[in-house]
Amino acid sequence: MPTLHELQRRFAAALFDDEPDELGADVRTDGIEPALRLGIYRGHLHACFVRALALEFPVIERLVGGDYFHRLGLDFQAAHPSRAGNLHHIGTPFAAFLRQRFSGGPYDYLADVAALEWAYQESMIASGARAFDPDALRRIDPADYAQLHFGFHPACRLVSSAYPVLNIWRANQPNAAAGPVIDLASGATRVLVQRRGQAVEFHLLTAAGYALLAALAQDSSLGAAMDAAHKADAAFDLGRALRQFVALGALTTVTLGRSSL
Repeated sequence: MPTLHELQRRFAAALFDDEPDELGADVRTDGIEPALRLGIYRGHLHACFVRALALEFPVIERLVGGDYFHRLGLDFQAAHPSRAGNLHHIGTPFAAFLRQRFSGGPYDYLADVAALEWAYQESMIASGARAFDPDALRRIDPADYAQLHFGFHPACRLVSSAYPVLNIWRANQPNAAAGPVIDLASGATRVLVQRRGQAVEFHLLTAAGYALLAALAQDSSLGAAMDAAHKADAAFDLGRALRQFVALGALTTVTLGRSSL
């Protein structure tokens, strides 16, 4: 007689096995064959997972079509099964999964579209935070500015792609008007994804602005972030960029060394 733990493990394994022979003898029939009973659970497991994935990545579903997305979702579930009852976070590795699957081919761009969609999802449910108060800089010697560290707002995400992924996202919204076919070689996208109030916004960034904000988001000092920005554009205007990010509320706290200001 198997233990409860063994039965649970067999049942979980059977949900991902199209021909579960091992568990059949331990399932009551009650008028329904064991294989059919397990099939009901298996079908529900797959359907719920794929549906949740489609809600998180509607643009990907539209681009590849419902039937192929279903197949893609099942393959993704097999590689990355949910480890929790809350299915909202299942999409975390989806962009990486698509990148591995389509890298170097004509559908290479799908991974970056998925990354943008997931950034939208994360931004939408992230916690709030008070925006940075520029008056805090008045207490700092300008000679120390290079050593400042800024907090990155938890409802902000950064996405960079060699493809025009924001144009693709916008063209595949439910109410989008029909437009010309998007040229995948038409330019790179660097975007700040940000929730402000109840809405998620997209803000296009220059290469240098993106480099600066990405470095600050990784807790680099302002001096190191400025160096990264200048590598992208030697004429980069740091003051203008900081004013933009402060106005958007993308920055929160500021510290000098370990001291909060």
